[in-house]
Amino acid sequence: MTAVFDVDPQAVQPVLGGHSRFASPFAEPNGYSILAEEGFQIKETAVVLYLDKLREAVKNADALIRGAFRPEFFGFYGINRKAVGSPEEMCSRLVFDSFVLDLSNASVGACLSNREFLFGHFIECWWDRDWKVLSLTIC
Repeated sequence: MTAVFDVDPQAVQPVLGGHSRFASPFAEPNGYSILAEEGFQIKETAVVLYLDKLREAVKNADALIRGAFRPEFFGFYGINRKAVGSPEEMCSRLVFDSFVLDLSNASVGACLSNREFLFGHFIECWWDRDWKVLSLTIC
């Protein structure tokens, strides 16, 4: 069984520094989390690893999103095409609505979205510890 531990928004905010590709850590629900086995006690080392991964993502946000985006996502039924005109524009306007570290293997998951054209929908991405895409799903 897996448990979800929210990371303190006060720790996340300085790492994000207002980056436009990331949702506020103070938004509800909190999308900045660590996954661990049920009963596991989150230690400071886990939070340090999480923040290090988040720093990497902030530094490389555009490249990570481009690497995870597929032009065929633009054909998804949930896209408001009045608000976004092309796959390129869609990719350039996606933001990390969540950022999750799986402690079991140091993989990172995120939901990429934009309320203006993907309201209620998102692209779920998982990267391995070395930032290679493991899976992509639009829903």
